[in-house]
Amino acid sequence: MKKEIIEFITNTDMPIYICGHIKPDQDSICSSLALAKLLEKLEKKAHVLIENNDTDIINWHDNKSFITSMVVDREYLFIALDVNEKKRLGRYEKDFDNASFTINIDHHQDNKNESNFTYSDTKMSSTCEMIYELIEEINIEYLDEYIASHLYSGILNDTNCFSRRISPRTFIIAQELINKGINYNHIIQKTLKERTLYEFKALAKLVNEIEYDDFHYVVVDKKDPVFSDLTHNQIVKKIAEDLRTIEGLDVFVLFIKNEDTITAKCMSNISENADKIATLFGGGGHKKEAGFTITNKTIEDILKEIKLYLSKNKVGQKR
Repeated sequence: MKKEIIEFITNTDMPIYICGHIKPDQDSICSSLALAKLLEKLEKKAHVLIENNDTDIINWHDNKSFITSMVVDREYLFIALDVNEKKRLGRYEKDFDNASFTINIDHHQDNKNESNFTYSDTKMSSTCEMIYELIEEINIEYLDEYIASHLYSGILNDTNCFSRRISPRTFIIAQELINKGINYNHIIQKTLKERTLYEFKALAKLVNEIEYDDFHYVVVDKKDPVFSDLTHNQIVKKIAEDLRTIEGLDVFVLFIKNEDTITAKCMSNISENADKIATLFGGGGHKKEAGFTITNKTIEDILKEIKLYLSKNKVGQKR
């Protein structure tokens, strides 16, 4: 399917809209920007769809000329990146449905194959690694410092600094990206290491509030002033990653309560049940990291369903 996607992209005259998942992370947005730059080199008209309230994720990236918040063309190619089902596109699902042609490039479990062409590989560390593979097959000479910086950011973020979902190929690609002269120290600082005082205060509060009831969990209430000004990515990509390093935690769920909406990040350090738990509530992801968003249940309801799943599957952990 990779060859068919390359052939279609290189031959189409349609404008191309690229979109990642709702509440985008570095892999989602960086793979989108890198692909847009590649398409520009192929003399294509490329746009990256991202909602205005999500632009904080790209504030430290250069060249935002590809970014738009809406589709303005009647006929267009829609490329969904880093999503295993179209509902994870959020408000842009309707633009996916209205597209003249659709392509999906993704590395998550249980891809729904809802596009005309789907390139899905769960063995890949990240969607950014998959974009590298496309570039290599099209023409590796198109790989410049801009593209390399974005791909490195996405790979670094999705592997948590090369600590999970990696293969020997991942390290080979990382070396090739570094060889392009990227400022990898800056990328590491901005992607993983940098913390604000507010993030540390939130982390300290959550450490003291971790609950255990057959599994560990903690609740972030956005009404609390400690959390109200933190972005989704600050909570799930920085604070949650710090929490999961606590010794003895296997199944661990971080809930974010924002009015009537509950968003959860499921983590499983040992038993690899994160995506199965997220699937119970219409979400998905990876074996050790997944998530879901729900509006018709309380946290108490969700806790009961997770406990039931864990008991039926004989998954437990020591307190």
